[in-house]
Amino acid sequence: MISITIFIVFISFYLFYKTSKKTVKHSPKKLDKWIVKNNPFTKIIASILLLISIIANIYLFGFTSGFLLFFILLMTVGSLIIMIAPLKLIQYKSVLILFITSLLFELFIF
Repeated sequence: MISITIFIVFISFYLFYKTSKKTVKHSPKKLDKWIVKNNPFTKIIASILLLISIIANIYLFGFTSGFLLFFILLMTVGSLIIMIAPLKLIQYKSVLILFITSLLFELFIF
């Protein structure tokens, strides 16, 4: 379940990153164009995803540790996106493969 919350935080922070006016928008992908075109709707989706993630963390780990874990995840994923996204290293296929791999490890090993 922690892999799912990490993935939700990643998606929501990436959506907020893409809708920022300070980022350089030079991505020819259809999804990125849609994100930039529908800026207010994308921010609403990203806010809802962050809310879902914080609720899931609080449900899984309790109020204080879930809240703390959420902010640790947000800082870690946020700094990772800010460092890697300008280099164009975030590909949808690689993110999906990484998510599926971590979810499988979480389900079968732990």
